[in-house]
Amino acid sequence: MKNLKFLTSTKKTLQSQILIFLLLSSLFSIADTQIKMTDRIQVIMGTFCTISLESNRSYEIEDGFQKLKEIEMILSSYQKEALVYRLNRDKNISANPILSEILTQSKKYHTQTNGYFDITIGSITHALYRFGEEERIPTPQQKQKAVLNIDKIVLNKHNITIDKDIIIDLGGIGKGFAVDCVSEMYQKRGILNGKIALSGDIRCIGFCSVAVQDPFRDIGTIATLNAKIPNLSISTSGIYRRYIKSKSQHHLINPKTKSQGNAFVSVTIVAKEDNTLCDAMATAISVMPYEEALRFVHNQKQFGYFLITPQGEKISGNLEPFVTF
Repeated sequence: MKNLKFLTSTKKTLQSQILIFLLLSSLFSIADTQIKMTDRIQVIMGTFCTISLESNRSYEIEDGFQKLKEIEMILSSYQKEALVYRLNRDKNISANPILSEILTQSKKYHTQTNGYFDITIGSITHALYRFGEEERIPTPQQKQKAVLNIDKIVLNKHNITIDKDIIIDLGGIGKGFAVDCVSEMYQKRGILNGKIALSGDIRCIGFCSVAVQDPFRDIGTIATLNAKIPNLSISTSGIYRRYIKSKSQHHLINPKTKSQGNAFVSVTIVAKEDNTLCDAMATAISVMPYEEALRFVHNQKQFGYFLITPQGEKISGNLEPFVTF
């Protein structure tokens, strides 16, 4: 019932995702009218997932959904059988190569973002807000007492352990990581045209165009990004996607201040074949203070960015190697 409650509480978000899915489908078709595509949609990882492949390979769409479900049963902090759920509960589990990989990458991005990307934010998002469960709004005092420390996640060949006060939340990187896993599977099979869209995390297989949702409207788009390179990765994070009661109580929380990030309403990151990077960077930039975020993105070469402030200011950079905009 908890999953059903979460989906019901985010009905508007899911409706918006359906619109984006339809826009993505039409834009992809426009990109190459000679290729007949088949689109299918399922609810996975608490959100809508759409996979589009050439019609003559459509039988492989179900394999993509199955791969995502397998990844979910490793990364989920909601499913009681999932490894991360068990790690949060028991504080010690046997090592798993996929979980070890994403935890290692999370530690790397924590360092690269000067601590703004922090998967131990679960001590607030899960233990206090309980996003996706019996949601509630904690007091500022409760948030300040929450323990965050990514160094308390210890990996070795045999075990993964966390400190007693640590709770892991992979919501800021997990969907991007999952999209990468499916994309890699399809590439190994020689699939040349398609699209994977898991909420705001999208991978073009070949070339495609992607519509960016307007953060100020429930339905509508604010920009279209047309891939200049094959296998483009895109991630959009926004404070309008998930919140309790009001948008001021959204899920994007600055791990340093333990309060909601408010410099941007929408952050879109693009890169070549790396949705894990895009997802993590979109999460981190979303919670950075305005000036610090601009300093961080200014010299980035690995990814391009498109940021929107609450006042409607649009800030973009380094998009030229990746997309026309």
